[in-house]
Amino acid sequence: MTLSPARTLRTRLRGWLSLRRLTSVYLIALLVLLPSLEWFAEHVLALGILLFAPPQFFSAPAFALGFVALARKRWQILAVNAACAAIVLIVFMGLRFHFSRKSPQATFSVITHNIGQGNRSAFVDSFPGEDPDAVLLQDVTNANRRERDYMRRYPEYHNRGLGQFMLLTPHKIESVSLVREALWRGQAVAARFVINLSGSPVAIYCVHMPTPRDSLSGAISPRVLLEMLGVRDASTGRFASYREWIDARVTLARQLAAVFDKEELPFVVGGDFNTPDHGVIYRLMAQRLSDAHVVAGHGWGFTFPGGKDSRLSALLGHWLRLDYLFAGRGWQPTDCRVADDDTSQHRAVLARFAPLP
Repeated sequence: MTLSPARTLRTRLRGWLSLRRLTSVYLIALLVLLPSLEWFAEHVLALGILLFAPPQFFSAPAFALGFVALARKRWQILAVNAACAAIVLIVFMGLRFHFSRKSPQATFSVITHNIGQGNRSAFVDSFPGEDPDAVLLQDVTNANRRERDYMRRYPEYHNRGLGQFMLLTPHKIESVSLVREALWRGQAVAARFVINLSGSPVAIYCVHMPTPRDSLSGAISPRVLLEMLGVRDASTGRFASYREWIDARVTLARQLAAVFDKEELPFVVGGDFNTPDHGVIYRLMAQRLSDAHVVAGHGWGFTFPGGKDSRLSALLGHWLRLDYLFAGRGWQPTDCRVADDDTSQHRAVLARFAPLP
């Protein structure tokens, strides 16, 4: 019996789209995609943009295929898709199970918050009863001119503003300076504060890396697709291409990392790095500093986007970690918490650090 061409095509199509085959393709794609995003996302333009996508989307095929497998009682296929979902939701998305623990030594507590869009007092409201040793604020409008305002609102703190950066601390502030070794369009992306902590100097870096928002908002377009295919460049902002823009971000991160390498005092770093916790830029920091959430956090630690300002954020909530507290030389993280705040674009983060012996 000879099958008609149309029937032969349908038979082959059913074979290509079989549940087992689709699950195999999905598993292979996941095992290629996730390590690529983790280790060298910025080296490939498409991955550098995909880095900011909601990671929950990567698990969507697992739930769809798993539902079909459950309906058909295909238990092995269901188990494979359950494993794929776990890889995304637990491993890739960085779910942590640390709980707060008391350090045998006195701890140094720090809060960081980008207050540029949203609740400007969330860093206080979100951590009631806390008495932090330092509060790092970014995106403060004319921070150096707002010192009197913050002094009036928080009289228990010394405060110093410089550019868009501000430090509030109960300890004496010894010095303040912008980090001139790392500039974006002529503007410093970090400030260095030195405080006197029980008679010893401690350096605190307040960081605000450039936002990728404008470039990402235009990334889903035919012109950017053409650049991904190597046909022609797509300009973004002041850059001739998206490739040039991503390379500039990596270069800036390397410059900032070099500053941390040269720091001689015990120090901590906090702020809005505007990069997810995967890829080249994040690893430049994580390889030389201790990420407080990774070491001592609980949950996913997502800090962005907030405010329910879009349909996607209203559906998914926060899905990126852009705000970090890192331990540098002389410190180790003992606790890390993210504010439960839906009134700000960025959630505040609190971490405690213990001195290394």
